[in-house]
Amino acid sequence: MPLLSRKRVGFIITVFFVFLVFFGISAEAEEDGNAAAEKFVVPGGQSVGVSLDLSGVYVDGLGDVETEGGASASPAKSAGIVSGDIITAINDDPVKTVDDFRKKLNTLEDTEEVKVTLKTSQGTEETKSVVPVRASEDGSMKIGVWVKDAASGVGTITYYDPQTKEFAAVGHSISNVNAGIASGEITGDIFKSEIVGVRRGESGTPGELIGVYSENKLKIGAISQSNEFGIVGTVSNPENLNSMRQPIPIGGRDSVSLGEAIICSNVEGTKIQEFTIEIVEINQNSDCGKDIVFKVTDESLIQKTGGIVRGMSGSPIIQNDKIIGSVTHVLVNEPTMGYGIFIENMQK
Repeated sequence: MPLLSRKRVGFIITVFFVFLVFFGISAEAEEDGNAAAEKFVVPGGQSVGVSLDLSGVYVDGLGDVETEGGASASPAKSAGIVSGDIITAINDDPVKTVDDFRKKLNTLEDTEEVKVTLKTSQGTEETKSVVPVRASEDGSMKIGVWVKDAASGVGTITYYDPQTKEFAAVGHSISNVNAGIASGEITGDIFKSEIVGVRRGESGTPGELIGVYSENKLKIGAISQSNEFGIVGTVSNPENLNSMRQPIPIGGRDSVSLGEAIICSNVEGTKIQEFTIEIVEINQNSDCGKDIVFKVTDESLIQKTGGIVRGMSGSPIIQNDKIIGSVTHVLVNEPTMGYGIFIENMQK
């Protein structure tokens, strides 16, 4: 076996050392790059009041008005106004809130015909001629509609990114709260809220969380945009956020598997709780917010709410210590069954 000179051995050792250092650094850099690409967020579950920068009052129902003369009248129904319409103006004067709507009606004289501008549930704008009547119960002018503010409601935060201050919530489109408004145009604010009651879900009748909030205090942040997968925005007052967990990684759709998972929800007061579910179906190609089908297995949640109810949309879904999705809908005929969206779709 030929002997190597001391000089040649030194050269080989040097080359080998450089080879190790180069590839060691490269592997380490690649590993660090993968770690940097993994995004960590704080799971939500907190109920929030959603106040949108929209005007109008939502027609929630129609009814008869008993007049001072003892007759019964329904001016709105006679004019062709229906449930689901949004009244945006009276005599071309914009209507912003329920109080504003009532004040405008009470400036009218008896038998005075008014022009009511509204947006239909099909997104068209129409004008109806209505003659309000004076109600016998309180002497106020009414047109026979039950109304509520079109620009407010309760939803759930899905996650908060402490690095960018970004939040995502709700998990589905909110464009239907104001007919004819493209979802991307909707902006507004979110506020800390409190759940004061629950309307339990039954087969055929979706339940609902009853929440209250004040726009005068406890603002969390601003909504910057919305789409079919929910709302996103920036947190300005993180002290008004609640969370049970530290930041965890976001899991892509490939990390979702059948079996046990948990959802984080606020179904009482301001407390966030974790409830067990079972993922029973995964739809990799769904484009309507029904990527994940799950069944509620937590008896305490079933006893409290009947399953998934309105207001829980946006509740984060966690599996194997990763946030993988968000609650979107309930199956109307089976309230213990729900749908979820992949978390990566909420980030589009």
